[in-house]
Parts: sequence; structure tokens; C-alpha cells
Amino acid sequence: ELRTPLNLISSTEQLVTELNKSKDGIGKSKLNGCMQVVRRNTNRLLNLINNIIDLTKIDVGMIKPNFGNYEIVSLIEEIALSIIPYGMSKNIDIEFDTNVEEHYIKCDPNMIEKIVLNLLSNAIKYSKNNGYIKINLILESDIIRFIVSDNGIGIDEKIKGKIFDRFSRGDNSLNRLNEGSGVGLSIVKSMIDIHNGNVTVESVLGKGSTFEVQLPNIKIEDELEEIYEYNRD
Repeated sequence: ELRTPLNLISSTEQLVTELNKSKDGIGKSKLNGCMQVVRRNTNRLLNLINNIIDLTKIDVGMIKPNFGNYEIVSLIEEIALSIIPYGMSKNIDIEFDTNVEEHYIKCDPNMIEKIVLNLLSNAIKYSKNNGYIKINLILESDIIRFIVSDNGIGIDEKIKGKIFDRFSRGDNSLNRLNEGSGVGLSIVKSMIDIHNGNVTVESVLGKGSTFEVQLPNIKIEDELEEIYEYNRD
């Protein structure tokens, strides 16, 4: 997974260099296309490296939550809305629904961001063309439930219990539909544990999966309520 984006960046650099040897150069249109390839794969590398760093910090106990009372509905909704264009590029419809418009809970918003993005990116990665992803946020008396459902390839019952283990994948066949290191769900599980929450999965092979995150519906006493400014980039 590290080699693929690195190879794409390297081959793009070689292409730009060769085209620039011609009399007219590469041209603005071709250069913009090449830069999009470089930018996209640089972000892929950065995301994977950040995941590896997070896992290392978790292993040695260096990752410390920055808890506060944050508005959870707008945070999750902003992340869901930010990923819709990516879903549309793969002909995947993404819907968000909630039974509460505003609610504050004790959480680390940076960790919540990583949890949500990992679950949504996984859902898109393993969804079928013209598929759908449904995101639900449900407030109950003692917990808040965050649910991501898709109609993708699903998970084999034999390995469903191992998917939160490090470097485990839902699709371990030689002819894999998508690349993946299998670290995303391990990070999700670790960060949810830090929040004293729980994550479960229900899945049917070939029909799709539903991941449910449950976080305690609590606040820090005598702490200000804050709204996290999510960076859509």
C-alpha cells in the first residue's frame, strides 16, 4: 500500500520531465492533471503514515485524549457531508440522518474525526458501483449511537471477529478489490476504547455491512461547551 502511491508519484514526475523536454513543454492542462495525481497520492501516503504513527503512539501509551464538551451532531454531519463528493465520484449515494439537531458530549474531536473518516472511507472502499451508504446518529438516554450501513461486498462470517485486529482485512483473497493495510479499524477500536465506548459490526457476505459505534452520553462537569471547527480539506 505504501509502494502504490509512491510509484504513481514517481511515474508522474517522470512523465512531466519527459514532456517538458519537448519544444512546447507539458502544457497547462496536462500539468494540472498530473498535479492532481501527485496531490491525491501524496494524501494517501500521508494518511497511511499518520495511521502508523497513531498505532505506534497507542502501543507505547503516548496518545493522550484531549477531552472537552463538544457538539457531536454538527461534527459528524460535517464529516459526512465532506465525503459526499468522494462517494459521488464512485456513484455511491451517501445519506445522513439524526434524531437530534444539537447535543454536547465528552469527547476528543480529533479522535472522533479519525473514527468517522475511517469508517466512512472503509464503507466507500468496499461498496459496489451505484451503491449507498446510510449514516445515522441516534441519541438515547445513556449513549449516543453512530451507525454506518452499506450494501457493499460484506464480510465473511469466519473473519468478522478479527477485523478490528491490526493488519486484518475483510478481503484477504489474492484478487483483492481494493488495497488496504488493515490498520484503520484497529485505530477505530483503540480510539473508541479510549472514550469508554463500544463498536460492533453486523455483516452478510455479498450484501453489506453495518458498523455501530456507541459512546457514553456524558459531559465534563464545569467545562465549557465547544463547537469543533472541522477542516473539510
